[in-house]
Amino acid sequence: MNASNGAGARTSRAAVLKEFGRAPVVDTFPVPPPVPGGLIVACGFGGVCGTDLHIASGHLNVPTPLVLGHEGLGTVESLGEGTTRDSGGEPLCEGDTVMWASSIACGRCHACHELREPTLCENRRTYGVNRQSSGGSPLSGSWADNIALEPGTTVIKMPAGIDPIAAMAFACAGPTMVHALWERRPVRIGEIVVVQG
Repeated sequence: MNASNGAGARTSRAAVLKEFGRAPVVDTFPVPPPVPGGLIVACGFGGVCGTDLHIASGHLNVPTPLVLGHEGLGTVESLGEGTTRDSGGEPLCEGDTVMWASSIACGRCHACHELREPTLCENRRTYGVNRQSSGGSPLSGSWADNIALEPGTTVIKMPAGIDPIAAMAFACAGPTMVHALWERRPVRIGEIVVVQG
């Protein structure tokens, strides 16, 4: 729930990992205005992934404090200057339901350009994973009332009638599966496969 302090500035609660091996704590941060090319989204859903558990346990080398949550779906609250369309070219307005990709890859390194493996990008900035809440906008994870999405984020406007719970399957696990079964090793009719994880 968004709140307002006495001066009218909006605030957002967020689940912040401050110390590995300890439960996240709820902190409150100001909701910034959207940057040009970005947008502010009211998070309606923030998925829980195995990666979140690894992060909280200290199994990944990531900075803290950190607002968790790399899977999300929500409602556009405000658009930054120049933000008029989603990544597929659909008009984007306040009140639209959107999902977003968890990372922004650089698009220039060997992994991005030559291998077409943006998940291996050494410069990748991932919401809820490596975006320290003490730098830039602290609202950089979906386990919050709001998230500040930056320019370069892949944002998709959800068509009317899509079940948000079903859509959340494509926040992380879905694209991973599609990437594995379509780009890395296409499955052929009659083959037997095991999906694990």
